[in-house]
Amino acid sequence: MNDYEINSVRETFSRLFVLAIKNKMNFASFTNMLEKSVFVSIIEKSKYDSLLNKSIDILFYEITGFEVKEDNSYGIYNDAYWCGQSYFDLHLKTNKSFSYIFLKLPLEQMMNIYTIFHEMDFSSLVDYFYKKCEEKSIIRLLCEKTNKSLADISKDTSIALSTLKKYNMNDEYLYKASFQTVEKLVSYFDTNYSLFKE
Repeated sequence: MNDYEINSVRETFSRLFVLAIKNKMNFASFTNMLEKSVFVSIIEKSKYDSLLNKSIDILFYEITGFEVKEDNSYGIYNDAYWCGQSYFDLHLKTNKSFSYIFLKLPLEQMMNIYTIFHEMDFSSLVDYFYKKCEEKSIIRLLCEKTNKSLADISKDTSIALSTLKKYNMNDEYLYKASFQTVEKLVSYFDTNYSLFKE
């Protein structure tokens, strides 16, 4: 991959956020669709060249099912565009999956911090992101997102409550989970395997 390919895909990625906001999409719904899309899967595999000839309108429809309205002045350099750009750069900087990044720093929160961080050096946002990563574990955030307790998960998945409590304490325990356990969690929370990779 070269800088042109990365910058081109980064631009498209950022403009998708503008379209989502313009279409008044629910923030969580949009990022859930995006993280499960073929588009993001290709980015995470660094196959940028296969995305370069895709129309933004078609791409947005494939990901969300929303047709772009006739007003296609996508409006860049606003808060939504900055969010998309920042998410893309966080992925490149941290090598974390978008599923992980969206969970640790949801779009609603990213929009809220725009006024604070958009004129600051990117390193400030990276530091902020790493702090967010330490605040709550993946399992805890998934529980909050779905209004489930550890007891609920244990009952529904047959994963021992003691094991879930360890996962809830620290992501490092979760990264050592067996494939069968991860498979149950992926299915239960309807998320991606990439979320559970260190």
